Amino acid sequence: MNARCSPWVAVVAAFVARSAEAELPSQPTVVGTAETRVHVSAALHDDVDAPWGAWGALATTDVPPGTHWVTFPVEAGKTAVGLPVCAGRKRVLVDGVETRTRSGPVFLDMPADGHEHRVAMELDVSGYEHRIACGSPPVVGSRDDATDGLHLLAFASPHADGDGGRAVVYVPAGHATRRPGALLVGLHPWNGGIWTYAAYEPLLEAARANDVVLLMPSGLGNSLYTAGAEDEVLRAIDALEELVAVDPDRVTLWGASMGGAGATTVGFHHPDRFAAIVSLFGDSKYDLATYVRSVLHDGRGAHLVNALDVVDNARNVPVWLIHGEEDHVSPIQQSAMLARALAAMRFDVTFDRVPGAGHEGRVVSAFAARIVERAARVRRASVPARVSYWSVRPTDVRAYGVRLTRARASGDAFFDLERVGDTVHLRSATSVRALALPRGAFGFAPGETPAIVIDDPRAHGVAIAWDPLP
Repeated sequence: MNARCSPWVAVVAAFVARSAEAELPSQPTVVGTAETRVHVSAALHDDVDAPWGAWGALATTDVPPGTHWVTFPVEAGKTAVGLPVCAGRKRVLVDGVETRTRSGPVFLDMPADGHEHRVAMELDVSGYEHRIACGSPPVVGSRDDATDGLHLLAFASPHADGDGGRAVVYVPAGHATRRPGALLVGLHPWNGGIWTYAAYEPLLEAARANDVVLLMPSGLGNSLYTAGAEDEVLRAIDALEELVAVDPDRVTLWGASMGGAGATTVGFHHPDRFAAIVSLFGDSKYDLATYVRSVLHDGRGAHLVNALDVVDNARNVPVWLIHGEEDHVSPIQQSAMLARALAAMRFDVTFDRVPGAGHEGRVVSAFAARIVERAARVRRASVPARVSYWSVRPTDVRAYGVRLTRARASGDAFFDLERVGDTVHLRSATSVRALALPRGAFGFAPGETPAIVIDDPRAHGVAIAWDPLP
């Protein structure tokens, strides 16, 4: 089986990609054969005389949490090995000698001595994964160069001294980077990072098959996607758009666990930026009696990230919720109550309950291909006929082009606007001083300024008008 691995990750600075001629840089890769013969053992050199196992069985085989070694052979005459991203990878040894590695994929030059060699990866398997999770089999062959594969994107961020200012990008082979295409943005779980989803082989395979670019930004540690991390996600998307053409109508946001909750938080706060939102076993309303108090502190802190508190914002964005029925970390009720709230408002929601599944990476792996396939085909509602929007942060003052001016500097603000025939109705407004409607909103022609009717007696003080012509 011929294969290619891109084990050396190019660091791409977004600020160098300002022109339409900017291209992804070439980076070393390995062209050769995917090595599918492996040993998995609890200690290095255990069972090396036993028959080789199959790489393809690793991702679906339960292993106890703790240290595990994955060993595979390298035939004589092969000059290079490409190692994939693997969850919990610690050390890499060639013939028992440790070699220098880095986060992400790894490139190894092999000794040209005419002998077979053995490569071993030490993995720390977590209780969340309970399996060997890697982005692909190792590739054994020779060096080459390519522009596709995994890239490390660097961009300006106020959090660059910590975990910010970096994101992982996966570009499928043959992708036309100057032609706007679909983007799938993945928010990582608690104790995860920008490389977490690069260890999910079904995700990368589906991205290749459907020509979907993947972006994996930093959540700034175990942040629960509070304000700084929420803004970091948007910065990463903006930085990628400087380098790779993205269709603004084809951006999907997803995540698992903390990332699942983050997907609904960020997606509901910025609904006009996303075509769809997918949350796997994420909280929709945080329980301050649990560990989250150390991050959110109080009810106001929780309100700023609770998706259930701003469910109106999802009016024009399809939401897909996936949750294991045996999840004891984030109980399935967290998704169930969000699904009920969305359904009660007749919004587009799908809720998949996974029998027998807990809070685990295996659920992510099982649904990864379907998530990518949905991202490939879904389109954003860019000109909806109705916009309802809760702004819980003073900086969130725009949705679908409608700009609000708050009546108060703090607290929440809300508006609900709907086109009815040839007029626009302000159904409701809370703590809003003024609303500015963009030309062409609600499906009207850019030159039109239809009448605006205020239905809510409490909103008669709101100054509402169409933007002037440019």
